[in-house]
Amino acid sequence: MGVISKLLGIVLVVGGGIMFFLGSSDQNMNIIYYFLGLTIMAMGFSLLTAGGKKEEKPNPPTVTEIACDNPECTFKEIRDFQKGDFILKSLETKCPKCQGSMTIQGVYMVREEEPVPTV
Repeated sequence: MGVISKLLGIVLVVGGGIMFFLGSSDQNMNIIYYFLGLTIMAMGFSLLTAGGKKEEKPNPPTVTEIACDNPECTFKEIRDFQKGDFILKSLETKCPKCQGSMTIQGVYMVREEEPVPTV
């Protein structure tokens, strides 16, 4: 929202405030001026507060679990996700333990747990 909308918001708040507080000399029209002033003030305040920048949260980190294909070998590795990783993708890298082939076993998003409030 630009400067024009902020200025329009201020004008609406002031105009609505005048209608709200001064009203009308006619007792029957006074309640209409009251609600009309409140409505105009609400629109003005919404223009003043709209358009604030929202804080964007970064995406949670994603990791890839790689395991050796050899049933006797128990080697597993967790590394950062790389573009093109998918589950059951065979990798060209060899197992450092037995020199067997390796496959991606899982792709996970690491979620940060919110601290539990202490009483």
